[in-house]
Amino acid sequence: MARILVPFDDSEPARDALGYAFDLFPDGDVIVLVVVDTTSLPFIPNTADDESSDESQELLSEAADLLETAESIAADRGVDLETRTRLGTPAQEILEFAEGESIDHVVIGSHGRSGVARILLGSVAEVVVRHSPVPVTVVR
Repeated sequence: MARILVPFDDSEPARDALGYAFDLFPDGDVIVLVVVDTTSLPFIPNTADDESSDESQELLSEAADLLETAESIAADRGVDLETRTRLGTPAQEILEFAEGESIDHVVIGSHGRSGVARILLGSVAEVVVRHSPVPVTVVR
């Protein structure tokens, strides 16, 4: 059975990608991945409580809410899915997860930054498409 990874941030493109994954792979194992983007957290070396900072706890709480949303979408369709959370840079975490967890296909929503931010930072979907070890379907 195919293992399908759907990165999820509760944007409209991510919701569309999740629905598309269910349609495209009706017998697949769908895994929803929420990446808590830690690039916005301040780095303070040599502190014992880096992981328990208020900011990181808030981000983890938001991730749990996103996973509940994905589970609700799956339940409405009568489909089961796995959920996972990773901390780090979204594109990098998606690529590492795909490689390390024997993923067969990635279905990702196309959205992201616009203007100067996109030029400087690129889009997560674009980086995943360029570097993925497995096929990627981009849903607009």
